[in-house]
Amino acid sequence: MLIEALVAIAIFSLAILGIVGLQATAIRTVNEADYRAKASFLATRIVGQMWGDRFNVPTYALNAGITPCTAGTNSAANPAVTTWLGELTDLSNPGALPGAANLKQQITVGLNNTVTVTICWKSPQAATAAEPHNFTLTTQIQG
Repeated sequence: MLIEALVAIAIFSLAILGIVGLQATAIRTVNEADYRAKASFLATRIVGQMWGDRFNVPTYALNAGITPCTAGTNSAANPAVTTWLGELTDLSNPGALPGAANLKQQITVGLNNTVTVTICWKSPQAATAAEPHNFTLTTQIQG
């Protein structure tokens, strides 16, 4: 009878460990979805600002001609882009993305005002060698 009780406790303990593992995976997945939603909002926000200032769209270019999501800092001549970068990287802002301050963000303006916004971040849970996550939005702004 004592052996049966020990086996039952062992099975129960394994089941609890399995549930804890599922919870950890669920939390990680929810965090990643939250970061992706924030990136989508931030990309849409800068594109919306570009629509409002559609005659100056080329001035919104940021880190054009480089590979996005590489290590480095960002600086922009356009004050609207500078403000946007602050919102993206300032972790005191609830809409900011972790690790975004140390990665090159990119806004490219192509022919016919085709705009591509690439936002990069690195999850706090990710290993140091892990590739950064990114979100890319492409649209055309009619002048």
